[in-house]
Amino acid sequence: MKHSLLMLLTFWGCTTLSAWAEKQIFVSPKGNDRAAGTFTHPLKSIQAALEKAGTLENEDVQIILRKGIYEQSQTLEIGSSGKYASLTICPYQNEKVSISGGKEIPLSAMKKVSDKKIIARLPESARKQIREIDFNRLNIPMTDLRPSGFGRPSSPAWSELFANDAPLSLSRWPNDSTVLIGKVLEAGTGEKVKEAKLPVFQYNEDRPSAWTQAGSFWIGGYFAHGYASDMIRVDHLDPETKTIHTAQQTVYGFMTGADWRRWYALNLLEELDLPGEYVIDKENGKMYVYLPENTRTLNVSVMNDPLVAIENCRNITLSKLTFEYGRSIGIYLENTQHVRITGCTVRNVGGVGISIGKGTETPDKKTLKPHAAEAGGTPKSRVVGDLMGRLYQDILFNRNGGTDNGITDCYIYNTGSGGISLGGGDRATLTPAGNFVENCRIHDFNRVEKSYRPGIWIDGVGNRVSKCDIYNAPSMAILFHGNNHTIEFCKITNVCSEVDDQGAIYYGRDPSELGNVIRYCYFHKLSPRHRVTATYHDDGACGGEVYGNIYHNAGSLPVLIGGGHYNHYHHNIFIDSPVAIHLDNRMQNWGTGMVAPDGIIDQRLKTVKYKEAPYSTTYPFLAHYWEEDPSYPHGNVIEGNLFYRIKNIVNGQTQWGEFRNNWSTNNDPGFIDPENPLKGFKEDAPIYKYIQGFPQLPFDQIGCSLEEQ
Repeated sequence: MKHSLLMLLTFWGCTTLSAWAEKQIFVSPKGNDRAAGTFTHPLKSIQAALEKAGTLENEDVQIILRKGIYEQSQTLEIGSSGKYASLTICPYQNEKVSISGGKEIPLSAMKKVSDKKIIARLPESARKQIREIDFNRLNIPMTDLRPSGFGRPSSPAWSELFANDAPLSLSRWPNDSTVLIGKVLEAGTGEKVKEAKLPVFQYNEDRPSAWTQAGSFWIGGYFAHGYASDMIRVDHLDPETKTIHTAQQTVYGFMTGADWRRWYALNLLEELDLPGEYVIDKENGKMYVYLPENTRTLNVSVMNDPLVAIENCRNITLSKLTFEYGRSIGIYLENTQHVRITGCTVRNVGGVGISIGKGTETPDKKTLKPHAAEAGGTPKSRVVGDLMGRLYQDILFNRNGGTDNGITDCYIYNTGSGGISLGGGDRATLTPAGNFVENCRIHDFNRVEKSYRPGIWIDGVGNRVSKCDIYNAPSMAILFHGNNHTIEFCKITNVCSEVDDQGAIYYGRDPSELGNVIRYCYFHKLSPRHRVTATYHDDGACGGEVYGNIYHNAGSLPVLIGGGHYNHYHHNIFIDSPVAIHLDNRMQNWGTGMVAPDGIIDQRLKTVKYKEAPYSTTYPFLAHYWEEDPSYPHGNVIEGNLFYRIKNIVNGQTQWGEFRNNWSTNNDPGFIDPENPLKGFKEDAPIYKYIQGFPQLPFDQIGCSLEEQ
């Protein structure tokens, strides 16, 4: 009863003062840390309130924040030292509260550029509008750019500027596009070359020849494969030979011959030509900025640690707070039980918005060899690091994400390196975590790191993502590893907008990752320009159950089953695509090494002891994986699906799947509104006649109920 009352008070916005007064601690930017922490005599800092709350033994405690900005210089730590039974941190009566890892820059600190050498490099059309910020004079630390891309550990971003609560952009050429890589003179290390000269390539355009005074600058793009973005430093440019000489290697080197192999330049004074752009000059401790019109506030990100860390504790609630302007993670959880992040906004941070579970650290990683996806790292709290590499090498890696932790009703956007990293559960024992993300809006989450930094990353066992809207990203919406996860009722639009060979929901290369369900999701407006997929079962992925989803203009290959077994697609709706389902037998050709003795699949099955419980009893077919020809895709069932205005149902051989009770038509199958399939079917819709047993799908439950901000 006590905890139920506390949750009700949280829902009311921490407004009740009567019987709970002795268990409430008030904080105000106008307070004093030597005060009593009452409504009339509040504390000044959240840290002081946490220390006071920690002494209240077996109490349900509320820390109530009055409106304002709470700038942090170090992580707010919520941990096992607290003696309270539960802790809630929330605003008073829904007042606006910001927990900030940055500094506000007074607009009066903006000065005209006086250095003649700098002025000469600026675009003549913009010189009068550009201002400089002297961080040394303001005594604010400034962090320089760093490499950012596929295979590189996730780390804090550089110092970023934000005007009117929105991120500004590094100056860029071209401003809104990319250009093809010219002739490659030195490819770099690449996939099969351990040692090589640094990459050198030619440019085809005239504009880069104007950068002769730039010295070192940065380029970004997809230099080889369309799923691997990168950003590296340039040593110099030679206008005589029209060549760019890079200062760093990439995972795959440089290639040409595909439309996605493109580049762009950034952080050049010569290209500071649009409102909302800035340039970092770390050598002189300055930034040069072309402010947007009507700029009211200007902030810079500073903190390189999480804004909040909740560790080794239970019954914690963060409610209706805004977390912003850190260079790293917004909120970090580890070994927690029944933590709720509810009604919060996490935005304008350089890392992932929220991370549940440990990451890894590779402090001695000087090169990208071995292959970046296999690098690994040592487990470390409060970072993401090379988590992708560690899970690739150690599929049983347990991040210690705790149990029954939920992120609900939150806005997560304008983050640098993904939205939420959702860990929890033990793959060795198939023990579920029950961690979940529900009814959240997650968008624009790849400002700094693009490759394999999805809107939601899932690993471990038994976690859930439900009713989330995920949109506006160059890469994936959801990437998962592990077992028995559920992804449901999500609306996924305009993701994978830059990439080739990637999926909005993606997993693969481990047939022991079983029991995963994707249901009642809506995939819409996925680009058909390259090989973009809505649900992607890569390299032998098995046992996925996918049903009740709507694939509406969902990429060039809405479904891709890459050589795996026993994937079950039923009662899905495919609308307006050149192809619906791609099936292949890759393990019989270029992927034969994966199913070879002691190959990667053999290694991974042995790691989970696939012939023993719990895997052999939970997934009976797995114990017999090698008894059937593993190179041949068998057991994939495609049944009870609607294919509406689909040119080709299958890309591949139909014998690689079992097709039954499907209906393909160019006539209206009975939608209430054919242009908006989420409105559902009419009661007498033909689909119920032509597909035996087609269910009433819960169209009205798909998507997030939060309003757009």
